Amino acid sequence: MKPRQPAKAVPVSAAVATTGVGELDDEELMAGIAQGDKRAFSEFVTRHLASIMAFAARHLPCRSDAEDVAQEAFTRLWQKAPQWQSRGIAPKSWVYRTTYNLCIDNLRKQKPDAAIDDQQGLVSLENAEDRLLQDKQKMAIDQALASLPERQRTAIVLCNYHGLSNRDAGAIMDISVEALESLLSRARRSLRTLLMQHRETAS
Repeated sequence: MKPRQPAKAVPVSAAVATTGVGELDDEELMAGIAQGDKRAFSEFVTRHLASIMAFAARHLPCRSDAEDVAQEAFTRLWQKAPQWQSRGIAPKSWVYRTTYNLCIDNLRKQKPDAAIDDQQGLVSLENAEDRLLQDKQKMAIDQALASLPERQRTAIVLCNYHGLSNRDAGAIMDISVEALESLLSRARRSLRTLLMQHRETAS
């Protein structure tokens, strides 16, 4: 089977000629990418590169690693778009899932003897969102996030920094909404405790 030739892209649809790719939603862009449409791919990357980069940077200590992961995630999107079908997860969430898995692989390579925590829950920032406007509080929250288990930190970034629903976050992390909500309840207490300890130390 011969590989797709991007240079001979087929238009997303007849509407593209009049509306342009910028007016298409993500699923329509995905259909175009599956056909090898470079305009659709460029538009999709433009829409989501910054958030995917920020998500990777929250998990990886080195920015160059985050850049490599983001690049690889979009490369896989281009390669695998013909096999993509909507099964309850949006294209953007699909890229987040790919990025998340790449981050975990990267961390395991950096720390081969360290177990990746797959049992801990997901955290919600809740009332802490308002305090992000204050530099000291932002630093405290960033420090608390960095000290949480990997999956707790992932959920905060997905749900609170990128505004994904519990359903999408659960799909990205491959857990049910019910499991997500149960883990959120336990993990929320951990974050609140860390922030309280910081407040007491600072006072």
